[in-house]
Amino acid sequence: MNNKELEKIYSECIDYSNKIKNPILKEVVQRIYKDYKDGLLNKPATPGSHHYFKGGLLYHIYSVTRNSIEICNMYPDLEVDKDLIFFGALVHDIGKCNDFNDFAETEKNESINGNSMALLGHSYEGTHIVENYLKDYKIDEQFKNQVLHMIGSHMNEYSEWGALVLPKMLEVIIINYADSMDAYFEPAHEIIKNAKPGELYKVGNAPRPYYKSLNPYHNY
Repeated sequence: MNNKELEKIYSECIDYSNKIKNPILKEVVQRIYKDYKDGLLNKPATPGSHHYFKGGLLYHIYSVTRNSIEICNMYPDLEVDKDLIFFGALVHDIGKCNDFNDFAETEKNESINGNSMALLGHSYEGTHIVENYLKDYKIDEQFKNQVLHMIGSHMNEYSEWGALVLPKMLEVIIINYADSMDAYFEPAHEIIKNAKPGELYKVGNAPRPYYKSLNPYHNY
């Protein structure tokens, strides 16, 4: 993905931020994107797993935001807070700007900044970043915690890479599903494309291999 394509995606993320009605949340997202632009454009989404390329972090965030919006559109009667959806999706992985080095054709572990990832993790880093920006505004404490919950619990599980607390709001569950979908399918593209009909293929750390369809009416 070249710089021109990444700049376009960056602009589209800013366009998404302009859909946020809450002026504080809109301004915080845009300040974060301005301050962390270099990291978003240069870092991978993960060290060697999904979106492992220059700007992979930004492209993943963009894809998760689109996925989240589509889920909301499919279930309009849920009446979720789209401000929290846009905000959470756009900054859910911002902590990776502190955890990962810029992309380079190197070994996976060389993409991680020292011991930060092992000790804290990107959910904590992201929550900390957002909270520091929110300190500049007068905002209801309970609502502020809901905003931070979008980042701290977006992984939906406790693990080295996971959540600080399990999801307690529907908005963050939507972001989690959107995130998991993109993280799983992105590295599968080339693997599935190169598999033959009926052949078993394995995607990353998936718990089992999968079969490719033998349907004679399906045009690969």
